Amino acid sequence: MMKTYIFRSILLVLIMLKHVCQVGGIGGNGVGPSPVAFTATLPLGNTPVSVGNRVKYNQVHCVTGNPPVYNLGTGIFTVPTGRAGVYSVSVSMMSGFQSSHLTMRKNGVVLVWLFTSNDYNMASQTVNVNLAEGDLIFVQMNSGSSLFSVYNTFSAVKVA
Repeated sequence: MMKTYIFRSILLVLIMLKHVCQVGGIGGNGVGPSPVAFTATLPLGNTPVSVGNRVKYNQVHCVTGNPPVYNLGTGIFTVPTGRAGVYSVSVSMMSGFQSSHLTMRKNGVVLVWLFTSNDYNMASQTVNVNLAEGDLIFVQMNSGSSLFSVYNTFSAVKVA
């Protein structure tokens, strides 16, 4: 039951972000500043990440902004100049054969924790947070964790 709820929540976020990327923003009128949004995932298979390091999601399915707001090389989402506001930021994870812990951080300070036990469990967190220009959001691996397959996503969209 819980896995179905998590899957549906992730699917809803991805559908919303796909709409933002296709029509140029919520409302889709093309007027005003371009939307700020991204969705990134990991590749297929087991993806080990060193303890204490940022997770670098390396497949971007939607990214807007100029320059792009998500940096593949660093794994960091940066709020662009002039785009402060409320953002909906989501992270989901699936572990494979061992317990795993992630934290989503704003400027290095923990916003939320995610935990899964072994047996291919999933976890997801979405937060609505006020962000200022230049704020940094990233996901960090804790303990001896590993992530399994494309079920691991990191997304953000400016909502107000």
